[in-house]
Amino acid sequence: MSKRIEEEVRKQTYIENVINMIMDGNSSDIEQLGEDGEEDEEEWTPQTMHDDGSSDSSDEEDYQDESVAQTSTEVEIPTTTQDTIRKESVKANAQRKEYRWRKIKYQAPSIDFIASVEEGTEDRCDWTPYMYFKQFVTDEMLEETAEQTNLYSVQKEGKSVNTTAKEIEQVLGMYIHMGLVQMSSVRAYWEMETRLPAVCHVMSRDRFLKLLTVIHFQDNLSVSDDAKKDKLWKLRPWLQKLGEQFLCIPPEESHAVDEIMVPFKGKSHLRVYMPAKPHKWGFKMWGRAGQSGFLYDFDICQGAENPDREKSEVGVTGEAVLKMTSTLPAGKNHKVFADNYFTSVPLVQHLKERGIHYVGTIRMNRMKHCTMMDEKELKKNGRGSMNFRVNQENNIVVRWYDNKAVNLISSFVGTEPVGNVKRWDRKSKTHITVPRPAIVETYNKFMGGVDLLDMLSALYKFSFRSRRWYMYIWWHTVTVAVINAWN
Repeated sequence: MSKRIEEEVRKQTYIENVINMIMDGNSSDIEQLGEDGEEDEEEWTPQTMHDDGSSDSSDEEDYQDESVAQTSTEVEIPTTTQDTIRKESVKANAQRKEYRWRKIKYQAPSIDFIASVEEGTEDRCDWTPYMYFKQFVTDEMLEETAEQTNLYSVQKEGKSVNTTAKEIEQVLGMYIHMGLVQMSSVRAYWEMETRLPAVCHVMSRDRFLKLLTVIHFQDNLSVSDDAKKDKLWKLRPWLQKLGEQFLCIPPEESHAVDEIMVPFKGKSHLRVYMPAKPHKWGFKMWGRAGQSGFLYDFDICQGAENPDREKSEVGVTGEAVLKMTSTLPAGKNHKVFADNYFTSVPLVQHLKERGIHYVGTIRMNRMKHCTMMDEKELKKNGRGSMNFRVNQENNIVVRWYDNKAVNLISSFVGTEPVGNVKRWDRKSKTHITVPRPAIVETYNKFMGGVDLLDMLSALYKFSFRSRRWYMYIWWHTVTVAVINAWN
């Protein structure tokens, strides 16, 4: 009985609060909630949620206002506090923009590329691949590696191996020759029947194997605990300086961002399994490469750096693209290409605001409120049929049907001009001409930079076996430096 009395008192208090708010002239919230309530009763749909838990519905602000009004029935909240909460709600909604997709004519923007010309570019026109390689793997890096190798040998065995930068460079040259003429084992290059002069005449077998066991890049005893939170701290000085040297080359117009796998089947906390890759086990890297296969920027994936941090609207993979493109100059109309693993609508808009245009395949569940023609309908219309939508930021989404439907989003190229591509028809057993929109042709032309780099690195790569897992990443960076030198 007491519960019933308390419920009546609560209702009476709520009515008195509403009357007081109306008498004070603060009835705007009540009127707004009433209008929204009538609309919700007529047609209601569940709130769609982002990865970080925020709502994607246009009624999100009204929903939060209603929550504040309900709270005021239990606890008296001053009007200023309510206004503050409401302003914060509007500010949060402004950060997460809702995109409206309509089928209107797409107006392609001006995308003339502004090339970055740095000092000394003309002097490098006559450089040989070896000179480019020495720009990437500098004498300073070799000297530091030799110094750290000597220090590590003292810490490990009590005496120094007394190596030099020149000897470290010879090790790298022998490694390159081993990739060109691959044998079953390292010792085979010094055997009488299979000896290779380019390797065995440079250094003795025992000296070479000794250096492989003690080569080092960072002093283990002088590293702080904060620096050791980086899982690649033993290799970080080399990776940082090599990345800086890659960025010294003026960037191309078009770049592809994708994953790079460093093959590895041993034990490591950074090893991942990716069944869709040719090498399923290994270390995953993010890479940004040009159309020529030149790797401009890279980073080794270490998993979630801060799991408690609030998720961004572009997602973890979108942040990888933003990180890889952060070293590109803004406002130069660079073009970036990536697959649906990275692509989202907010990512396209973030890059567009920096003067960087984007084309990529995209998953339909990442495009809220974008209704496209169903794949079955496109199939009825035949191969080459397409459907598109344009949002208020002049970004276009195109769904094109070939063997199956594929979705692409772009901030600078649409369906026009529509070209033709030859496809094999199983029914007629002959080649047919299939219409292909310009966005598909552009994506296929410039997306393969990282794939080209992977193919070139796998051609002449000799695999050393080592108990130190980070050495596999080091040898891979040396291979990439050789490829960049030839590009």
